Amino acid sequence: MIGPAELEDMRLDIAAAEQAKLYDVASATLNRHWARCGATSVGAVSRICDLVFERAAERPASDWKAVISEATDEAGFLVRWDGDEVVLLEARP
Repeated sequence: MIGPAELEDMRLDIAAAEQAKLYDVASATLNRHWARCGATSVGAVSRICDLVFERAAERPASDWKAVISEATDEAGFLVRWDGDEVVLLEARP
């Protein structure tokens, strides 16, 4: 028989899998941009990735674009989109 603790573990596993899925999609998008244009610094990339991961918690994978926008804004960057691709990511003055 499955008890409350097992149900909570399953819920947490599903939430973690959803968070990882969103993070993977967002990371792939950002990595494509950085591969094309370069990144400002390792520190900026780490900060943005950490913020994306934090914001991915409790969000559906379909929110990946909003998560990127929120994370880059909090990290002090301006992001511009062309459809689902990042075309500009620069530090705000």
